[in-house]
Amino acid sequence: MTRRQILALLALAALAAVVAVLASRNPRPPYVPADADHARWEGAAACLACHGPDGPLPRSPNHPLGDDCLRCHAWRESR
Repeated sequence: MTRRQILALLALAALAAVVAVLASRNPRPPYVPADADHARWEGAAACLACHGPDGPLPRSPNHPLGDDCLRCHAWRESR
């Protein structure tokens, strides 16, 4: 193996390590709870009735902007 090939492999390994570290540090958003209140998807308006600024359980101030809830939040497989 030539020196150039070894350097290329080391660069690829370093890139793979960086990607692995970044992927492991990215927290996953929470699942939609599997309870009666969240039994079916009724649209973002239903979510915002509770999680909007005037709802009983508003989103935190650092929650991303937007009302496309299922873009980030996922259903559990055992529904």
